[in-house]
Amino acid sequence: MRALPCRVDPIPGETPTGFFNRLAEHNALDIDALTRHVSHEFGVKTIGTSDRRFTAAVESLGGLRAGFFDQDRARHRLYRRCHHTGWALRRCAICNVVDRARAACLVCSDGSTTEVFSRGGWFCIRHRRWHSRHVDSLVGDADDLLRAEQALSGLLWSRGVTLHTGEFDLATRLLLDSWREQPSEARRPTWRSYSAVVQLLVTLTHPDVALALAALAESQRRQVEGLIGLVVGAGKGSRTSELEDTAIRVIRVHRAAMYEALRMPKSNKATISRAPFEKAIAEASFRAKAVFLRHVTRSGRRDTFGNRAVRGAPSSRVVSRRIVPGWADNGPWNPVVNSAQSTAPQIGRIVRDQVMQRDAEHLSEGQERA
Repeated sequence: MRALPCRVDPIPGETPTGFFNRLAEHNALDIDALTRHVSHEFGVKTIGTSDRRFTAAVESLGGLRAGFFDQDRARHRLYRRCHHTGWALRRCAICNVVDRARAACLVCSDGSTTEVFSRGGWFCIRHRRWHSRHVDSLVGDADDLLRAEQALSGLLWSRGVTLHTGEFDLATRLLLDSWREQPSEARRPTWRSYSAVVQLLVTLTHPDVALALAALAESQRRQVEGLIGLVVGAGKGSRTSELEDTAIRVIRVHRAAMYEALRMPKSNKATISRAPFEKAIAEASFRAKAVFLRHVTRSGRRDTFGNRAVRGAPSSRVVSRRIVPGWADNGPWNPVVNSAQSTAPQIGRIVRDQVMQRDAEHLSEGQERA
């Protein structure tokens, strides 16, 4: 298939579907007609990254070298733990997981709407623009946003944290609860709270802090007070009843998940052998949606109480596919998780641009696929 006459430069981390839409727009073609043509010529059945024939067709239409999107995807793999790397925090070529796609800066995309899964968040450092939830605007005083975006695309990215891995949502919930007594602040635009959320995340995802908030040998009340203090300090809010309730719920969930991790049998049939610590942490975090627990790297002081039975760990292959972007969208602190109006995808409903089709069956058996 010949390349279209008007070429488009791909954005780093751009999804094939986003690039395909920009190609149609720049060549003044009807997207539905172009889609039917591609389906007929290449035998494409689905429009998405999981279909190799579709990506090959887009590369051909855009005049890109063969395999361009695979190589681009490899550059933006997420840092995560899996059995392929011995549960070390690495970018695994076998899992090949990338972040959930988000809207790209309109200046970067020459005015066309598209999506990217590259590192970063909702602020474009290059053009000083905020792009989120159908909003794309220039920000005047952007120093705080600049530092936040650098932290999100740098330190937090190396810890495996993105906008869609659960930590950002929970930190936002905690900060909003601390602003309940500040009506004008509670209605602040998202971009004004962005830097405070990222600042809180830098602290809460540090391995030592995450351990302090989940360690069973520590007092639960002390952990709750510590979490409240970190939230109030980061967001300059106040101690509210809503913040106390959320903090108590967060600590209880993380302590229960830590208990499971420390006592998790190697399998359901094992009675003595324990699962490797890193694997148990990943599985326990997934079961309880304990988003900060997965950053714990050591067990700390062991407690001497408790004898509750813990379900054994599944196979390493299953656990390795547990924590992908969107895995904690239905966390217990999300007030709209069961609402019909909630747009948060359920676990297992992973978009095509996150996990390759050959890995889809490992996400969760019996659940819907993208």
